[in-house]
Amino acid sequence: MPSSKPLKIKPSEVAADTKKKLIPEVNRYFREEWPPYSVLYSQPLLQLPLSRPAFMSSDLPNFYVVHSDPVDCALGWAQSEGVRIPFICAANEKRPGGDWETGVVGYEERLCRRSNLSATLGSPHPDTCMPTNYPIPIEGAIYSPDVVRFRQFQDRIESLDMKDWRSLPVISMPPARWPKLTDMGRKYSFSEERELVRNKMRAALRICVFNGYNHVVIGDFGLGNGYRNPPKELAELWREVFLYDPELRGQFLAVMFAFEDDRQCTAKFILDDIAKKTKGSGSSSSSSKSKSKSSSSSSSSGSSSSHKSDFKIFSEIFATSEIARVRSQPDPRYAFSAIMDGS
Repeated sequence: MPSSKPLKIKPSEVAADTKKKLIPEVNRYFREEWPPYSVLYSQPLLQLPLSRPAFMSSDLPNFYVVHSDPVDCALGWAQSEGVRIPFICAANEKRPGGDWETGVVGYEERLCRRSNLSATLGSPHPDTCMPTNYPIPIEGAIYSPDVVRFRQFQDRIESLDMKDWRSLPVISMPPARWPKLTDMGRKYSFSEERELVRNKMRAALRICVFNGYNHVVIGDFGLGNGYRNPPKELAELWREVFLYDPELRGQFLAVMFAFEDDRQCTAKFILDDIAKKTKGSGSSSSSSKSKSKSSSSSSSSGSSSSHKSDFKIFSEIFATSEIARVRSQPDPRYAFSAIMDGS
């Protein structure tokens, strides 16, 4: 009797089908409607001038934190709002889509297996006269206006009916990876690294505004074991940029943070790494000290299960009541300490 279970497909097989069959079909049937090109902005903060909106409401943007696939969110939201909505995607800085043709499971890699993102990233727009978009500069990003999603799932060989193919804008920005942290992994150790992360956010959002978008979807950018940025401080940085950046404030009507995995806990990844390093550094100590450190590490790792998920942290930071509380506070850019620092 034949099994009813679907055949298990390797990611490399899905990638091969994407590369050999589906991407050529996009080029054949939709090249004019959805040109398969991208634009590298090497220094968006310096390159892209922004104009202030004619009207700016202090109640905007509206923030949403959802448990869903970011690309599905962007496409569904765009359809309901009647506007195109970009997705800010964590990117590999060295090559288009990173190792998407193997089994790597980062979101960019998985999206490349269900869309033509790898092809657009690797194809600079002819008007730019750029031979390649890579490597992406440290504060740079790649803008792909028309990434075509033709698969619902990255781990299945089946594609959507061609009538259901949709395109969306994608901003591919490499996040900071494994920054130095302090305060048991809750804060960036160096103000320079924190400022770099902030500038990456500002650069990606600047690309959105420059290209006419006032809605945006952001995934777990900079989070997870692959990046390990401190989740609470990262969420607060996003909030600071949206509410207080002098050039971005008031430019967005709505912002959606979409988490595929609502249980992902970057704090646990960070604490596990700290415990591992602590245990390793104490391996040459006396037996009693080793036992003490082992007990401490186990306690730290075990307690990490009680830490909040990234989804929970962002839900709290961007809760309506919390945003109202923050908005009621004086603008931190004009605090006495900021003035004395010359910022």
